[in-house]
Amino acid sequence: MSKSLLFVIFFSICFFDCGLFYKGVPKAGEFCYVLAKPPECLYVDFESKKLIWNNVEYVLEEKLRMDYFFKSNDELYELTVSTVNRVELKNLTTANFNQFYMRKKDKFIEIQTPDAKHE
Repeated sequence: MSKSLLFVIFFSICFFDCGLFYKGVPKAGEFCYVLAKPPECLYVDFESKKLIWNNVEYVLEEKLRMDYFFKSNDELYELTVSTVNRVELKNLTTANFNQFYMRKKDKFIEIQTPDAKHE
């Protein structure tokens, strides 16, 4: 075998095994917008497609594997998974809301109980 073929095989094994092509969904967890004081947090369960934001539970509609939509007060929002530790929330109706939320460390997470449910 040539050296270039060995390099390609080695590179492929390392590249595909490092999680770049991870096809699952991130584990459920709490994500916080740290620029707000106190930090504003939301809880997302990607497998069951549930979002708890401002003490209200929303059902997420999946557009693509990492893009979800939901409505709140007749406004359309998009939740995009940037990485397993970061999500972006956008208001698509008024285009005046765009925030990044970072995953809260596991030792600080408390699963929220919603007060109301929206679909």
